[in-house]
Amino acid sequence: MNICIGGDLNGQSFDFDKGYFKAGDIEEGKTSEYYKQKYIIGDDLYFFWVSNDLDLGDATDQVELILRKPKN
Repeated sequence: MNICIGGDLNGQSFDFDKGYFKAGDIEEGKTSEYYKQKYIIGDDLYFFWVSNDLDLGDATDQVELILRKPKN
Protein backbone atom coordinates (compact mmCIF):
# COMPACT_ATOMS: atom_id res chain seq x y z
CA MET A 1 0.00 0.00 0.00
CA ASN A 2 2.82 2.42 0.89
CA ILE A 3 0.40 5.03 2.27
CA CYS A 4 1.77 7.85 4.44
CA ILE A 5 0.39 7.93 7.98
CA GLY A 6 0.58 11.33 9.68
CA GLY A 7 2.68 14.33 8.76
CA ASP A 8 2.54 16.57 5.70
CA LEU A 9 1.82 13.77 3.24
CA ASN A 10 -0.89 11.94 5.22
CA GLY A 11 -2.96 9.68 2.97
CA GLN A 12 -0.67 9.92 -0.06
CA SER A 13 1.02 6.83 -1.46
CA PHE A 14 4.67 6.53 -2.53
CA ASP A 15 6.60 3.45 -3.62
CA PHE A 16 10.30 3.92 -2.85
CA ASP A 17 12.97 1.27 -2.59
CA LYS A 18 14.31 2.66 0.68
CA GLY A 19 13.35 2.66 4.34
CA TYR A 20 13.24 6.40 5.01
CA PHE A 21 12.45 9.66 3.19
CA LYS A 22 11.80 13.34 3.82
CA ALA A 23 8.59 14.96 2.59
CA GLY A 24 10.67 17.91 1.36
CA ASP A 25 12.18 15.56 -1.25
CA ILE A 26 8.66 15.20 -2.70
CA GLU A 27 7.20 18.64 -2.19
CA GLU A 28 9.17 21.76 -1.36
CA GLY A 29 8.37 23.30 2.00
CA LYS A 30 7.22 20.06 3.64
CA THR A 31 9.14 19.05 6.76
CA SER A 32 7.82 15.63 7.81
CA GLU A 33 10.11 12.62 7.82
CA TYR A 34 8.86 9.07 7.25
CA TYR A 35 10.10 5.56 7.86
CA LYS A 36 8.73 2.38 6.28
CA GLN A 37 6.81 0.17 8.69
CA LYS A 38 5.77 -3.40 7.90
CA TYR A 39 2.45 -4.83 9.09
CA ILE A 40 1.53 -8.50 8.84
CA ILE A 41 -2.18 -9.25 8.96
CA GLY A 42 -2.94 -12.95 8.64
CA ASP A 43 -1.09 -14.10 5.53
CA ASP A 44 -0.90 -10.59 4.03
CA LEU A 45 2.03 -8.18 4.21
CA TYR A 46 1.49 -4.40 4.05
CA PHE A 47 3.90 -1.47 4.09
CA PHE A 48 3.10 2.04 5.28
CA TRP A 49 5.14 5.20 5.64
CA VAL A 50 4.88 6.41 9.25
CA SER A 51 5.72 9.98 10.22
CA ASN A 52 8.57 10.25 12.74
CA ASP A 53 6.48 12.55 14.93
CA LEU A 54 3.69 9.98 15.29
CA ASP A 55 3.61 7.36 18.03
CA LEU A 56 3.75 3.82 16.59
CA GLY A 57 0.61 2.82 18.52
CA ASP A 58 -1.35 5.72 17.01
CA ALA A 59 0.00 4.88 13.55
CA THR A 60 -1.06 1.25 13.98
CA ASP A 61 -4.58 2.38 14.94
CA GLN A 62 -4.77 4.42 11.72
CA VAL A 63 -3.42 1.51 9.65
CA GLU A 64 -6.09 -0.79 11.11
CA LEU A 65 -8.80 1.70 10.11
CA ILE A 66 -7.45 1.84 6.56
CA LEU A 67 -7.26 -1.94 6.27
CA ARG A 68 -10.81 -2.40 7.62
CA LYS A 69 -12.36 -0.14 4.95
CA PRO A 70 -14.32 -2.15 2.40
CA LYS A 71 -12.62 -2.42 -0.98
CA ASN A 72 -14.81 -1.23 -3.83
